[in-house]
Amino acid sequence: MNTIEIGKYIKRKRIEMHLTQKEIAEKLSISFQAVSKWETGSTLPDTSILMELSDILEVTVDQILNAGEFRKRMNKKININEVADAIESILRVKDVLGPNNGIYKTMMQGINQDMEVPFEEFYKKPRNREIFVAKSVIQLIIDGYSVDEETIKEFFKFEDIQAKLVKVQVKYNNQ
Repeated sequence: MNTIEIGKYIKRKRIEMHLTQKEIAEKLSISFQAVSKWETGSTLPDTSILMELSDILEVTVDQILNAGEFRKRMNKKININEVADAIESILRVKDVLGPNNGIYKTMMQGINQDMEVPFEEFYKKPRNREIFVAKSVIQLIIDGYSVDEETIKEFFKFEDIQAKLVKVQVKYNNQ
C-alpha cells in the first residue's frame, strides 16, 4: 500500500468533486490537518471513516486504498468466529507473556494507535467488542473477502453494527 499514491488519489478525487480539505473534514467531523496528512501521504484515513470518505468522493474504499487501481476480488469467506478468536488471543498474549513483555507492549501500542483508544479498557464492554470485531471484518471485506448477511446477523447483536457490515458487504460484492 503506497500512502503517497493513495494521498494523491484522495486529493485528485477531492478536487474533481470541487471540495476543499476543510469541507471534507467537516463532513467527516475531523480536522482539515488530518485530510492534509492523507493527501501528502503522511497518514492514511482511519478504517472507521473510509466508508464515509468513499461516499463523499463517490468512489469505493477499494479504489481509495488502491489509489484508483482495480483489484481482483479474492472471493474468500470470512469466519467471524475465527476473527473474534484472533482478537481474544491478543488478551491471552498478556496472560502468557506478561504485561511487561516487549512483544505484548509493541502489539498494544500498535492497536491503541490504530483504534485511537486504549484497547484493553475499550474491549471490556460487549458493544465495543463487537465494534472491534466489525472493524476487523470490514478490513477483510475491503481486502477482498466476503461474508453473507445471515452470518453477520447471527454473530453481531447490535443492529446498527449489523446494518453497517451489510452495507459494506453489499458495496464490495457489487464491484
